[in-house]
This record gives sequence, C-alpha cells and structure tokens, in this order.
Amino acid sequence: MAHVTPALSSSAPRPSPGGAIGFKHPAIWVPTLYLAMGIPFNIVMSGTAARMYKSLGYGDAQITVALGSIGVAWSLKPLWAAFLDMYRTKKFFVIAMELLLTVLLVAVALSLPTDGFFQTSIAILWVAAFASSTQDICGDGIYLTAMDKASQARLAGVQSTFWVLGKVLATGALIWSMDKMRIAFEWSDTFMWQAVMVVCAVVMALLALYHFFLLPSGSVSERPENARQVVHDFLGTAVSFFHKRMFWGMIAFVFLYRLGEGLILMEGQLFLQSSVEKGGLGLSAGEVSSIDAIWGTGFTILGGLLGGWFVAQRGLWRSLWILGLCLNVPHFTFVILSQLAVGGHSLDYSTIAILVSIEKFGYGFGFVGNMIYMMQQLAPGRSTMTHYAFATALMNLMLVPTNMISGPLAEALGFSTFFFLVMFASIPSAWAAFKAPFPYKTEGNGVDAHITPDDPTRLTPVERAAQLLTGRASMYAMLNILTLLIVDAKILGSLQGLSAGEGKLQFGLLLCTAGLKGFLSVKTFRLAAQNAAEARRTGDTVYSGNARGAKIATLVCAALTLGVLAFAAKMAF
Repeated sequence: MAHVTPALSSSAPRPSPGGAIGFKHPAIWVPTLYLAMGIPFNIVMSGTAARMYKSLGYGDAQITVALGSIGVAWSLKPLWAAFLDMYRTKKFFVIAMELLLTVLLVAVALSLPTDGFFQTSIAILWVAAFASSTQDICGDGIYLTAMDKASQARLAGVQSTFWVLGKVLATGALIWSMDKMRIAFEWSDTFMWQAVMVVCAVVMALLALYHFFLLPSGSVSERPENARQVVHDFLGTAVSFFHKRMFWGMIAFVFLYRLGEGLILMEGQLFLQSSVEKGGLGLSAGEVSSIDAIWGTGFTILGGLLGGWFVAQRGLWRSLWILGLCLNVPHFTFVILSQLAVGGHSLDYSTIAILVSIEKFGYGFGFVGNMIYMMQQLAPGRSTMTHYAFATALMNLMLVPTNMISGPLAEALGFSTFFFLVMFASIPSAWAAFKAPFPYKTEGNGVDAHITPDDPTRLTPVERAAQLLTGRASMYAMLNILTLLIVDAKILGSLQGLSAGEGKLQFGLLLCTAGLKGFLSVKTFRLAAQNAAEARRTGDTVYSGNARGAKIATLVCAALTLGVLAFAAKMAF
C-alpha cells in the first residue's frame, strides 16, 4: 500500500515466545496502531480535505495544486527516518505525533470560520503531513522490531485492514453521518466540517492515550552515535540503490505505472462532487464519501486479494502486463460518467456507485503488481528494506505532480475531455507493465535475498568499476528528476491564482533550478561518456544500459524543463 514505508532500522530484538516484547501482545496494539496511521494520511491525501474545500466553494485547480504538493511529506520520509533512532523510543515519537495531530486537527477546525482559512489550513495540513509520516516511520518500526517474523506475517492482514478502516472512518462513515446530521439539524457546511475535524482529533487523542499504556517501545539494534554516522550510513545504502543492473528500466516502471491513476486519484472524487452546471454529477460530500470510502474501499480490497492470488498462480513476470491493463482500463468508467453528465442525463446513486466500484476494483487488482515488482525486482540486496523504502517513496513522489496538475487540467479542458486525457495517459502505464525488466526472473527461487548478482563480491574488477561509474551517472540523473518533481512542481503550484506580472519571482527561481539541472546534466553525460569509453576498451556491457538510461532520463528532464519554463513564462508575464 502507498502508505507503508518500512523503517530504516531493520534488525529486531529477541522477541518473547508469544511474538511480542513483554506482556503487550500484538493483537491489542497492531489494529489501533495502523488505524491511527490511516486516519491522518487519508484526511490529507485521500478525500477528507478535498471534499471539505469543495463543499466550501473552492475550485478544483486550487484544491489539487495545494493538496497534491503535500504528498511530498510521505515521499521524503526515508531522509529523516534513521535520525529518529538517535533519541528516545519509537513509542515516544508515535504518541508525540498522535498528540500533535490532535492539536493540528483542532487548529484546522478553529481556522474554518476565519478569513484566509484556505492558506491557514493548508499550512496546518503541511505540518500534519510531516507528523503523520513520522508516525508512520516509528509505527512501522515498532511492528518490525517488537515481533518475530512469524507474528509479522500472521498480522499482515490485520495491519492493512485497520489502515483501510482508518480511510473508511476519516473519508467515509464519519463524513456520511455528519452530512446526515447537517441536513437533520440544519447545520452550516462550516460547522459540519468543524465537527468532522474535531471528531478525528478526539479519536487521535484517545488512540494516543491507549498507546501510552499498551504500545510496546520497539527497539534499536544499534543506536547511532551522532548525526554524522546517520548521514554516512544513509548515503552508503542510498548509493548502492543505483548499482542495480537494469536500474532505469525498473525506475521507468515505478514512475509510469501509476501515471493515469495519479491524474484520476483526487480529481475523480472532485468530479463526483462538482455541480451539474460545471459538468459534474452534483453529489453531496456525504454521498461521495459513501461511494468512495465504503463501496470503493470494499471493491479495492476484493481486487487486491484476487490480484495477489492471480500473481501467486501465474508468477509476476507472466502476469504484470495483465495487471497493468486491469489498473488502467477501468478508468473508462469515468469517461462514461463524464459523457453522461455532459449530455444532461441524470444518474441515480446506484449507477454511479457501480461504475466507481468497477474502477476501484481494477485499481486494487492492478496495484498489487506495483508493490510485488518493487519487492522482488528493485529492492533485493543487502539493504532490501531501505531500498524498498526508496522505491515506494519514488512511486508516491510521482503522484505529486499528477495530483497537482489534475485540477487545472480538468478546469481548462472540462471533465469529459479530461477523462479522455486520463485514458491516453494510461497508455505509458500499460506499456511500462509490458516492458518492465526482470533482472531476477526466478522471483526469489534460487536468488539469494541478500547476495544478488549486483553485489560487489560477485563482480569482476572491470564490472565493479563500470557499476560505480554508471551508479554516479544515475545519481546525478535522479537528482535532476527530483529537482523537477519536487522543486519545480512546488514553484509552479505557487503560480496558481496569481495575476499576470505577479509571478516574476517564481519564474526567476525556475531559471535557477534550470541552471542547477544543467550542471547535473553535464555531470551525467560526462560520466556516461567515461563508461562508454571503458566499455569499448574492456568489452564489458553489463552496466552500459544504466548509463544510457541516465542519459535518456536527463534528456526527458531537459524537455520537461523547457515546457515548465514556457508555461511559467505564460503565467508570470
């Protein structure tokens, strides 16, 4: 699932025979821990905040640009995960973050009636996102260090189920019930959303109190001496991430597989809630919540279970292209809905629920392939858990620009045209699934989980030199991509809503980032040229594909940078 990024400290202590440290059996804290992790993530990223802003009259572009950018907080959490082991316990940080989230949700409720509510609440949600991602790091860390592997496996279903229940509560049942109360007691929209936020805050406070008494502390196998050691260890594992053969083919899969879904993820819900006059379906926030978080969640879980069974029967490398189609083809249901809405046809609740549930089922079925691919192909090695965390971070990071741009595109094109665009965006996603490389086709059978073919102990000196050279080229290319996805996307988002002539500062900052990307591009091409020269001299071709991939990624970034500058110039001047 998108929310889970394993902690960077993976060594577990000796658990008790019952599978838990001390008397705190996992059955009494795993469900509540993942419920507490699911609530804040889904408030910010999966519908609650978006529906609140939509109900209060804000435009789709304003909503998706602001909320989409907040997703960076969950993508960057591997950067500070190891620092949390330097001080206190994982339990301390979990409870501290739950209490902080309680305060922040109350702050959102209090800001609702004030002038400047949108800007104030978005700033609060940014802080909440970093608090939630920190809670995720330490919560996953407790799960990994307070139980043996057998207990972890037994409770994996409980873990994911209660995270999903956090979504059902925060984005479904609560909003649906509050919407019913709003109608019955004639509440204003503002008061209803204040009540939603306060109830979520109370739940987080109660969970913090419960965890104070019943959550185990977790453990640290070796506490870092200082920040310098943390940075050194982190850089070592980060560098080795770029040493995998077929690296750029696997990264292309991670970036492209959810491209179409990223466009529909937030905007699809806003379309359901948009007025009929604007081409939407005119549902209330409560109706959208019941469809998305109750019916949609149920079909997502069902799709996920069947997708996992399907992969187990056929093997991932034979079934991934089918999973890619299942993830993307059901987006056509939104094309149907938007076309019917444009034609002025009235749609009953059950028809909308059925079509949305089909799309959610396809998402659940296809998303399994994404996670298993990263586990079996991109993560294996001496730092499997850390590399898996990097892979999931990159996967989620790609959703930031697609979420942000979905609103402005929908407003500019209209819903009917926008959802056709989503279908075209699904083509690269399906192509990525069909062409995804499989360096470990045995999928764990006969491949050592720690000593992979890319491990330095298995390489000749020539191969090791090529691996290091192309790894450096790939790192510079990835920094280029991250600058585009994080910095440029955020600067472009800040241009939203500005009048002509007010965005000169932002345009200047984009020119600066273009200069930085130019420097990174030069470094990438120089290292790739060195690799090509060495390959001609030695005849080694094992890692030459990584150098070519780094060059292609750099050229793509250059083209996108020119597009960003042209678009920013049009908006700024």
